[in-house]
Amino acid sequence: MNKMRFIKKFRSAAICLCVAFLLQACNTTYEMQVDAIKNPYPIDPEADSYVLVPRDPSVDTSDLRYQETANWIRTALSAKGMYEALDPLEADMVIEVDYGMEPPRQEVRIVEVPEYRTVQGPGRYVTQSVRDPKTGKVTTYTVYVPGRRTTELIGYSQQAQTIIINEKYMVLTAKQNTLAESGDAAAEELWSVTVKNEDDSTDLREYLPIMASAATDYIGEDTETAKTVRLKSDDEVVDFVKKGILKENL
Repeated sequence: MNKMRFIKKFRSAAICLCVAFLLQACNTTYEMQVDAIKNPYPIDPEADSYVLVPRDPSVDTSDLRYQETANWIRTALSAKGMYEALDPLEADMVIEVDYGMEPPRQEVRIVEVPEYRTVQGPGRYVTQSVRDPKTGKVTTYTVYVPGRRTTELIGYSQQAQTIIINEKYMVLTAKQNTLAESGDAAAEELWSVTVKNEDDSTDLREYLPIMASAATDYIGEDTETAKTVRLKSDDEVVDFVKKGILKENL
C-alpha cells in the first residue's frame, strides 16, 4: 500500500512539473522595437480600405508563407477598423508588405553573471555507543557532525560575451492607391510601421504573428521615436492575431 501511494504521489508530482514547464514554454516574452510614422496631411485622412501587396514584386503571392503572413497582417489591420477592398482599383490605399531576416551578426554585450558562495552550516556533537562483541564492554564517545552546506547568491559580476544576433523585421507601408491612374507619378505615403526583433532565434515563422501583433496599436500612428514593446505569447492581442488566421481557413 505504501509503495502504491508513493507511486501515485510521484506521478502527480511529475505531471505537475510537466504542466509547469509547458506553461512556461507557452508564455515566452518577446521584445520588439516599433517605429511608426504617418503623413500629417494625407490626401484622404479617412482612408480605411486597402489592397495588400508585397513590397518586392518578385515575391510569389501564392507562397504559403506569404499567405499566412498576409492573413496575420489583415487581422492586425482589422483591429484599426481597416478592411480589404473587393476591387483593388477601388481601395483607398495600397499597403506594401515586407518581412524577413537579416544575415546573422556578432555583438559583444555586457551581461550580469550571478556569483554564489558555499556556506557551511553549524555542526553539532553527538554521543555514540559501541559494544565490543568479544568482551561485551560498551564504549561511549562523542563525535562532531558537520552542518549542512548550502549555496547562496552573493551578487552579480559583469562579463563581456560575444553573442549571435538574428534581426527579424516586418515593415508595413501604406500609400495612396494609384493603380487606376496612368503614368509613373509617385504615390503619396500615408503611414509606415517598422517592427524589429533582435535575439538569437532563427525561427522567423514563430515571430511573424508576434511582429504583426506588435504593429497593431501603431498602425496609422506616429511614435516619433522607436518604442520597445514586450509581448507574451498568450497576450490578448497575440491571441487575436493568431485566431484571425484560423477564421481565414474555415
